[in-house]
Amino acid sequence: MKLKRLREQARVLDPRNGFAQALSEVEVRIDPLTGARARINISRTSRPKQALKRAEEGAPQKCPFCPENIERETPKFPPDLVPEGRIRSGGATIFPNLFPLSGVHAICAFTPAHKLDIDSFTTEELLDGLACCRKLFEAGEMWGLRSHFLGWNHLPPAGASLLHPHFQALVTEKALLGPASLFETSETYARREGMCYWSELTEVEMGSARFIGETPGFTWLAPWAPMGAYEVNGIGRKSSLLTLNAEEMRGLASGITKVLAGLWSLGVTSVNMGLYSMPRDEGEGSFRVQVRIMGRPSGAISDRALLELYGGEVGVTTLPEEYAKSMKERF
Repeated sequence: MKLKRLREQARVLDPRNGFAQALSEVEVRIDPLTGARARINISRTSRPKQALKRAEEGAPQKCPFCPENIERETPKFPPDLVPEGRIRSGGATIFPNLFPLSGVHAICAFTPAHKLDIDSFTTEELLDGLACCRKLFEAGEMWGLRSHFLGWNHLPPAGASLLHPHFQALVTEKALLGPASLFETSETYARREGMCYWSELTEVEMGSARFIGETPGFTWLAPWAPMGAYEVNGIGRKSSLLTLNAEEMRGLASGITKVLAGLWSLGVTSVNMGLYSMPRDEGEGSFRVQVRIMGRPSGAISDRALLELYGGEVGVTTLPEEYAKSMKERF
């Protein structure tokens, strides 16, 4: 039996030390039986946390992601990676994570406003955030890091330590295990069936009770077998975020905004989101770029327990056909 580990090193310019360069070590441990990966950075125990009290209380005075603090309180990329230190697009700003889980692990504060209610986000804010992350992923290509992943933990029930809305963007040499598995099974299906599973799925589901709506370049569905509460899947026409045109980027942002409004109408206040995207010019015959969004519990009890964490299966309490019916009116 081999106990295998990999090591990654993240470089940031640390605002806590006059923007001097700091190194963070990330250890990636690989399960010898299943191949599952655990990413370990012990410094994350000291990351700052904001308590969620009442949304109407407004922003904490020292929120580092608010525009009046972002220049002073957030780190910068080393100049050999990003000469300007941070990447911007509209009202969004992306900068390295002080407590990373990969060699390049960034935070994107996609709205200047410290607002928490998910029905208050606009298409423009989401579009700025997506475009900002895309710029980082494009820079990653120049660094020889072709794989990328975009995610969002909104509020503590979803795992966020800071409340200000922010995406997380990881740029890696090889895809994270979850996306890699999805890419591989999609390729296997395409070879076996002679067609793209995701194209077939959107065609088949177009007339089902799980069909929610369409935005330019994307079809929005409630999955047959949801992986979490009120999960929605937005499936594109191309394989990579990096090849979407301007209309498709807006269609992605618009769809996310509509799903968030739909989730809010169902009583959801906290969400997790993951965007699955292949490297540029890969997977056109087998994969479609997609975003998955699920609701998280509003109280102290998480909907993740032993079945989900260790059994590899999911327990949900609502039929996808039912919440698709409620969301359909948003499209």
